[in-house]
Amino acid sequence: MSLEFELGVLLETLGHPVVWGLFDGDVGFPRISLHRVGTVTRYALQGRADVETARVQVNIDALSYGELISLGPQASHLLTGYRSGSVIRIKELSRRDGSSETGGEVVRRQMLDVQVRYRA
Repeated sequence: MSLEFELGVLLETLGHPVVWGLFDGDVGFPRISLHRVGTVTRYALQGRADVETARVQVNIDALSYGELISLGPQASHLLTGYRSGSVIRIKELSRRDGSSETGGEVVRRQMLDVQVRYRA
């Protein structure tokens, strides 16, 4: 099972749409998108190690601040408590708030940066 699949299925348990990258078409709010920001691969004398560390940005978008402030901590606790399949450990690095205007609506966003140590 891939890291992308595992994290997507895990976050879907929160009951909102989840995608790696960008949503296609008209998807309601709140919603969660994931983006791999970087990966560190370890090497040994025998070659590539089977454990990697990725930095993943988890964007939570909502139309109301109330939805955002309840969903952000839920996602963080769910991710940082997960250890299964290929995932060894997830650590939250930072959490930031932001917003953007689209089509006359203000979309509120919370960005979680997490570090994921996993078996490649």
